[in-house]
This record gives sequence, C-alpha cells and structure tokens, in this order.
Amino acid sequence: MLMLKEHFRANDMGHLVVGKLDAVDLAKTFGTPLYVMDEQRIREKYRNFHRAFSSLWRNLLVCYALKANSNLAIVKILQNEGSGADVSSENELRIALGAGISGKRIVFNGNYKTRRELELAIANDVLINVDNFQELEAVDRIASHMDKRARVGFRVNPDVRAPTHPYIATGLRESKFGFDVASGQALKAYERAAKMKDVEVVGIHAHIGSQILDAAPYEEEAEKLMALVAEVKEKLDISISHVDLGGGIGIPYKPGEKELQPEMVAERVVSVVRRFVKEHGLEEPVLVFEPGRYLVADAGILLARVGYIKERLGMPTWISVDAGMNALIRPALYGAYHHIELANKLDQKNDVVVNVAGPLCESGDFLGKGRKLPRAEQGDLAVIFDVGAYGIVMSSQHTAQPRPAMVLVNGDKAEIIRRRETFEDLTRLDRVPGWLE
Repeated sequence: MLMLKEHFRANDMGHLVVGKLDAVDLAKTFGTPLYVMDEQRIREKYRNFHRAFSSLWRNLLVCYALKANSNLAIVKILQNEGSGADVSSENELRIALGAGISGKRIVFNGNYKTRRELELAIANDVLINVDNFQELEAVDRIASHMDKRARVGFRVNPDVRAPTHPYIATGLRESKFGFDVASGQALKAYERAAKMKDVEVVGIHAHIGSQILDAAPYEEEAEKLMALVAEVKEKLDISISHVDLGGGIGIPYKPGEKELQPEMVAERVVSVVRRFVKEHGLEEPVLVFEPGRYLVADAGILLARVGYIKERLGMPTWISVDAGMNALIRPALYGAYHHIELANKLDQKNDVVVNVAGPLCESGDFLGKGRKLPRAEQGDLAVIFDVGAYGIVMSSQHTAQPRPAMVLVNGDKAEIIRRRETFEDLTRLDRVPGWLE
C-alpha cells in the first residue's frame, strides 16, 4: 500500500515531493544514493515536542540527542529552535558547542568517558551524567586539577521494561548502563558525591530505551526516579535540580502503527512529578528530555537508483539498488522495517512482491523483503522512508563503498550538507609501510 506521511505528497507526474521539490529532480541534480532531510519537518517536530511539555511544566530543557544524526546543519537547525544537546562523545560535544549550544544546556551521557572528554565537559560547565563509581572518582580528580567544580548527575538504572528491540532497551537491571536503584547503589553514589568538594550534585538521569510507542513505561520511569529524588532529599538533604528522563519516543515505521504523541507522555510524567513535589515538599526541578529519533527520523529519506531486476519463479523478484547496508544498516542489524516506494511511480499500483537489495557482497544486504511495489524498471528511483535518525550516523564503507551525500531541503531550496565521499576520502588515512614500497 502507498504510505505517505503528512509532510510528503505526490505531484501530477506521480513523483514524490519533499518540501516543494521533486525527488526525481533532486536525484538528477545530486546523484544517488542520496540522503534528503526536510528542514521544516525538523522544526515542526521540535516545536510539537517542546509545546507538549512546556504547556504543563515551566522548567523544561529539551536536549537533542546527537547520536540520532550529528550532521552540523541538523544540529544548527535545532540550536536555532532553542534546543540543548545530549552528547555521548568528545566529537558530539564539540559539534554541539560549535553549533552555538551553551555548555549549561548540554548533558553528557555514556558508560565510558575518557579523560579528554571529561576535561572538555568540565571546562564548558556541561552536566555530566556519571555512570559508575570509578568515573565519579575521575570527575572529582580532574575537576580538582582544573580548579573547577564539575556539575554532575547520576545515570540510574530504574529496571523499566520497555517494549522495544533488545539492542535498544537500556533501562533493565542487566543493562550495561547506570547505577542500580533496587540494591541501593544509586543512593550510595549520591552519598559519596556529597563528600566531594569539587563535585556539584545537580541531577538524576535514566533512559529506558529507544523506539517506544507506549506512554506507560515513561510513567513508571518517572515514579521510580522521583521516588529516588525524594529519598535523596530525605536521607542526604540533597536537592536534585535536574530530573532527566532521557529520550526514546518512537515513530511509526510500519503502515498501521500508531504514533505516540508527546502530549500523552507529558501528561503522565508531569502528573507524577507534580505529585512527588507536593507530597515530599521538593523544589520544582528542571525536567530534561533527550529526543532524537522523534525529532529527525521522519524528516529524512534515502533515494536509491534501481540497477537490476532479477525475477525468480514462484519467489519474490529481487530489485538491486545502489544503496545497501553500508548506507542504512538498521534492516540488517535490527530487522528494522523501513517503508519503501518507487519515488517516480507513486501513481501506480503496488502489485508486485519484491525484495530490495543493496550492492554489497553480503546476504544480509537488503533494505526490505516481501514488499509490494509497482513493476520496477532499470533507472527507477526507490525511496526509503524514515531514515533521518540512525541512518548516516551508522553508515559504513563496507566493500569500499563511499557514504552517500546528504541534502537539506527548505521549501523550494536544496543544498548539500554532507558531500558524497570519494575514493580519496576512503584511502586518505591509509599508509603503506616502508618495507612494502
């Protein structure tokens, strides 16, 4: 079935339109494979998310999760909208700072932060969500050496089971992330930090997973975090000013999937926070959220040129396109579904069952199996939807394939925001030792 979300349409020629531009023309101008991002859709999604929470809670910090798509232009768009940043590496932090996001509006997450990363974060007053006791000691030691006070929160593991793929479920007790709450380990972390003169305890943080389409796990997460906030206040007299519930709100990838509206999450989370504040006499915290996929995923498409068609008797036809798992690994890695259409034949019936394959020498190199498309011909233009998050950032140079270019569309304007890699890009870091010359 043809499935186009509200920000896409077909023109009179049956071609996909992004913003005000024909996708067929974009492919001709910039070549394929090609990532295309819709600027206005990103702005719309950010405003929707921010409004959902700010209408219910005045102290709000939305931090875009750069791991979804760390392209400079994408980060700059969100900085323009007033977003902070959620980073998990030195380079993500440098990108966020370079885009003009203040360090005080950046949170640094992850289970292994290097000395260089911690020094950069402390120097810029970034909120460091500490993941383990050894990291806490390192933060205190580095801050003392720098004659600075480090702003820290603690990533805690609330043991919330979210309905998502095991690889992206991060809030379980067995997960590699965070201090365990149930055993008392998280409370002990706050107790230890309170004795450190170069550490300022600011926050609490959890992230229960990604691609979540149900509001209930967020309510459970809020209950467990706020219970710990109240306990920390009661037993240690520490007021936690930043309560960070992470990200993870998903998008509908498949036809028939229902979108989780941020308003539904906001209503449940804020009601829990408000109740704990009132019942335990807590200060109203800054609520922090780290959306990534929700903001950018459906703003992005991948255009790929059809090369060869292989028909098999009694089996789906194989269609080979010029983008594969090197450009979009999610189908191979997670078994993830991405909707596929022929961007130049949206006015034709989808009545041929096909498998869409990439050009790599891997049986797992496919973008979709058992899909219905119009009868494909060489030169047709396939479009893979919802690739704005975890597309280009997870791409590779498998079989020496260059990574695709990326274009930003704003209405009737389009400009390259990441150039296509070349042979020189693939080999410029290689060196041949002298004994092989």
